[in-house]
Order: sequence, then structure tokens, then C-alpha cells
Amino acid sequence: MNRKGAPHDAPTAEALSAPAFALLVCGLGTYLGWQTVGISPTLFPRPQAMSAQVLELANYLQTALFLVLLAVLARVALRRGGGLISSRLLVLSAPALMCASTVCAYASGWVFDQPLGTVAGVALGASKAALLLLWSECLCRVRFRDALLCVALVYATAFSLCLLVAGLKPLPALIVHAVLPLLSGAALLALRFDGAFVALGSAPPREAGSASLLPLRLFVGVGLFGAVSLLTNSLSEEKSSATAELNTLIAGLAVSAIIALLARRRSGGFDFMLLYRMLTPLIIVSIIPVLTLESGNQQYEAFVIGAGWTFFRIFTWTLWCSIALRSRVPAATVFAAGQFSLTACSTLAQALYDGFLQEAGVSLPVTISGIIALAVAVSAFVMSEGDIRRFFERRKARRQPADDEEAFARCARRAACEFGLSNREEEIAVLVMKGKNNAVIEKLLCITESTLRTHLRNIYGKAGVHSRQELADTLASYLDDA
Repeated sequence: MNRKGAPHDAPTAEALSAPAFALLVCGLGTYLGWQTVGISPTLFPRPQAMSAQVLELANYLQTALFLVLLAVLARVALRRGGGLISSRLLVLSAPALMCASTVCAYASGWVFDQPLGTVAGVALGASKAALLLLWSECLCRVRFRDALLCVALVYATAFSLCLLVAGLKPLPALIVHAVLPLLSGAALLALRFDGAFVALGSAPPREAGSASLLPLRLFVGVGLFGAVSLLTNSLSEEKSSATAELNTLIAGLAVSAIIALLARRRSGGFDFMLLYRMLTPLIIVSIIPVLTLESGNQQYEAFVIGAGWTFFRIFTWTLWCSIALRSRVPAATVFAAGQFSLTACSTLAQALYDGFLQEAGVSLPVTISGIIALAVAVSAFVMSEGDIRRFFERRKARRQPADDEEAFARCARRAACEFGLSNREEEIAVLVMKGKNNAVIEKLLCITESTLRTHLRNIYGKAGVHSRQELADTLASYLDDA
């Protein structure tokens, strides 16, 4: 991973153990699988008549409560200066409330047709905000070089669960959906009692005013891109069917698997800026089939839209993770801010579509043109490549640290954890930071010139730099966190 696009928060730089990584992927994937099944229009039959009439209102109520809960928990995380995962009550109650919400909603809306119970059950689903932020803290214990792989595998797990639910009869599907939060909570609880995993999250207290370090423009940009995706899906929903949604899930699984394979093959890290450069073209490409394909080809349309939406979500989670790793703000606060913007913008877009675009009878070509224009404007003016690059570079140190042996050692140790440097390479990194030339390094470490050059080439490759000065600047950028 190029250092310009990589975070450097040291407490999260060490690699997770394989069991912890697997638990993280399965637990977070189960949470996202529960969420994806819950918003599906076709995986389950429609609720009974009276409950169906209040379902839209219940969904808006859940969204409002979800946003409030995000804001409250973000504030709590900021005040605590540490992680929400340290709260046993929150870890136990969040999945239990989500399970209760699912059971209540299905019992009231699908079995007994009790509108008030349906509203209460759906509204209680806002408790998903707590589990989302708990898992965000776990995700930020992954090294950034592994974050893309982790997020891609998480979404592959989520879509696999959705396909499993799609293959079940309605009653077993409802039961499985209700159990998913408990499985996610069990994985979270297991990670919480993993001493090595918890140790990765230890961090110095955050400053009270550190919220100002959040890149708000990037959050707004993600929210507007989310609005574009939602409007595209809404235009396509007029032709939706169970087959079309199945194709969407298959597309999501395929994209997740492909990104995971690419991230796995690039063991040195993936170029994050490349992900961003692909985002806008893929979103626009996913919009075009809505306009060009006839109603009989909705399965292809659903496949393309599903691919674009999945890529956007993987990019979003990876971006939030990188921001959390680079800023001094708690991970829960970062993800809360990002999800707040995404949910608020998407909800406003849905309200615009339901309350204006459909009622006003705006033609499809005009609507599609407006959506494409919005995507281009966001890419050019709100969340441009320059905005992202400036955020990743803004804390890059342009000075060498003071002649402090301990500071040098801490900087090199953190870089070694993030980039996977060997002990010998870490020793060389310390000497490079001190400004020692090759002859001095060879003498101090008792190595030959060719051996040193080999080590330097390996360090350059792992750190994503091309010169001695770039390496020194990269290592010095850890000084603020040392």
C-alpha cells in the first residue's frame, strides 16, 4: 500500500491472529447479512394488510431513531476517549435488542397483523446502531493493508447468508433472520474476551476537541454517492422481482470475491486511490442500464446495479476504516459520522423520489441525467481525488524528530508493525531516520553493501516509497503518534 494512502495509527498496526480475523469476518458479515435481508423487498412475503400500511412509517421512525442513537453513541465514545466495546452491557444488549426487534416485527406484522406491534418491532431495530459501532471498533484493529481484504470477505459472507435465506421457505427464513444478530453478538463477545485482540485496541486518551479532525467533506461525499445509488435502485424497483434481487445478491457475492482475491494477491497492500478512481465510473455504469434495458432484461440490470452498489459499500467501509486509523478520533465516532451522513442523504433521496419525482411525473431520461450529473458533481467538487489525497497527506511530517533514541525506536517499531518489516529492516529504518549514510549503517550492523541495498529495496517495497528521503519522511510521520 502506498504510504500516501495508508493510515498509521500504531495501536492497530499489528496483524490479527487467524482465529480473530475469521471471527471478525464472520461476526461483521452476519450483522451485515441481517441488515441486507431486512431491507429486502422480495426475500419474504409481504406482511398482512393492516401492518403493511404502517410499514413505511415504521421504517422512517426506525431511521430517525437510528440517527439519534448514532449521534448519542458517537458522543459517548468521544467523551470516553476509548472504545465502546469495553462496555459489557452494550455488547450483550445490542444483539439481544436486534433479535427482539426482528421477532416482534415478524410476529406482529406477519402472524397476528398488529400494526402497533409492527411499528414497535421495526422501530426497535434502530438498536442496530450500537452493534454497527461495536463492530467498527473491531474492524479498526485490522492493519490497513489487510482492511480491504477483511471488508471484502465480510460482504462475501453477508451475501452468502442472504442467498441462504433466499433458498429457505418463509418460516425458516424468518427464524434464521431473527437468529443472525445473536450469532453476530456471540462472535463479538468471543473477540471481547480475546486478550490479544483487545490489547490491539489500547490507545492513548483522545483530546476533547479532536472531533474537528474529521474530514467532513469526505463523509458528505459518501452520503451523496449513497443517495445516487439509492435513487438508481428506486428507479429499478418498478421492475423488481425475486429473480432480479437474486441476481443482485449474486453480483454482490461475485464483486466481493473478486476484490478479496485481488487484495489477497497484493500482499503488500492495495492502492486505495485506485479504488476511488474506479468509484464514479462504476456508479455511472450501473445507472445506464436503468435507462437502456427493456423491462424484460431486468435481471441484467439488477446484476449491474448490484455490482456497483457492492463496490461502493466496500469502498465506503474501507474509507471509514482508513480515516479512523489516521485520525485521533475514536473509531466509533468516525463510523457514526460516516453512517449518519450516508443514512441521512439516502433517506432524503428516498423522500425526494417518493414525494416529488413520482408525483411530478418526471421522465426517466431526465431523472437519469440528473442522477449522473449529481454523481459527477460529487466526484469533482465534494469528494475529489485531491480531497482524499490531501487528507491522507496532511499529517505527513516534513521534519525529522529530535535526536531521541526512544522516539526513533517507537517510530520504527510502528512502521515495522504496519508494513511487516523484519527485525533487521527495523534496525536499518532507525538508522535511516537518524540520517546515517550507507557506509555508517554497514559498519554499525556489520553487513555488506549488497546486503544493505537488498534490505533497503525490501523496505522501499513494503512501505511503498521510492527513495531514502521518502522513507525518512514516512517514518517521521509516526512522530505525532509516538
